[in-house]
Amino acid sequence: MDKKITRLCWNKNEWIAPSGSEDKSLDKKSFEFTRGYGHEEWLRDKTKLVNSYKFSFLQAVKTKNNKHQGQEYVIWLYTQINNQKLCLGYIKHVICVTTEEATKAVKVHQEKGWFEEMSSQLADLDIDSSTLVESDPLDNFNIKYKPKDLVWFKEPKDITAQYSNNRYVLMNLIDPDFKTHHMIEDNLAYDLLEILEDDLSGAEVEQSTLARVGQGEFKRNVIELWQGEKCAVTLVAIKEMLIASHIKAWKDCDSVSVDERLDGANGLLLCAHLDKLFDNHLVTFLPKNNRYYLALSSTLDPYQLRGLGIEKDIELNTAHLDFDASERFKEYMAHHNELFTSNQH
Repeated sequence: MDKKITRLCWNKNEWIAPSGSEDKSLDKKSFEFTRGYGHEEWLRDKTKLVNSYKFSFLQAVKTKNNKHQGQEYVIWLYTQINNQKLCLGYIKHVICVTTEEATKAVKVHQEKGWFEEMSSQLADLDIDSSTLVESDPLDNFNIKYKPKDLVWFKEPKDITAQYSNNRYVLMNLIDPDFKTHHMIEDNLAYDLLEILEDDLSGAEVEQSTLARVGQGEFKRNVIELWQGEKCAVTLVAIKEMLIASHIKAWKDCDSVSVDERLDGANGLLLCAHLDKLFDNHLVTFLPKNNRYYLALSSTLDPYQLRGLGIEKDIELNTAHLDFDASERFKEYMAHHNELFTSNQH
């Protein structure tokens, strides 16, 4: 079986019961932000078995075309807290269930009163449980496993250096001992897969793909809006080094329209090393008196950055933006600032 690794939302109750909204994602479009909980928070509750299987949910297994249905994996599990990634354990045999299996599992949970118990746990945390039972059964349960196949570490393993991806995606596990630094963060690949899974016309797929790889309309819009092809921070004008970096990430943009994804006000032209820092919310531009100044994550070494032409409080020149572009830029940057701030805790 293929070996995978994926992220779980944060939980303080050992993933046996929900623990509340504390330290959950600050992404306003995320499920855990809007609901205050994630369905995976009952992952280790072994009191509710259906035909000897524990039915649970992993966000990464949920895709638009349900491509994982019927697949079987070994899945390692990690969570993120205070910008630290902690591997919690792994499931030796995960079966990604079909809609029919999920429907039966939902029915059993209803008949045995298990959903009522789960609702009560949410109510104790002052969380609305009215939508706990989803309209799509696969949004409640998309995996099953035998309890004996869950291996849970006594002490979580810090894998921050090995895995830099912050997203809820199913990644290939390359090094189960976590000895080698595998920086598995190919956001481009994941975004292109999302494009292919979206219900878009052929022309829209082509346009979105070109925009995402930075060679299409988006990059042209960024260059035009910011009036020049140079890095917004270092002012380097070597074209081969420049990337049109989204402020509000591609995955967070309006999924109905590609307008946000192509908006030049939602981008900055940055050198490749700055783009990487900006994309991971390790640097941002904070507003002060209607001006924007570069801010650095406390996890970065300012002396190393200085040698790369990156210093705190470098001002971003926004004077040429018209009112509408300035207002859109402000909204995009507020989103980026929020994620940057959450990474500092």
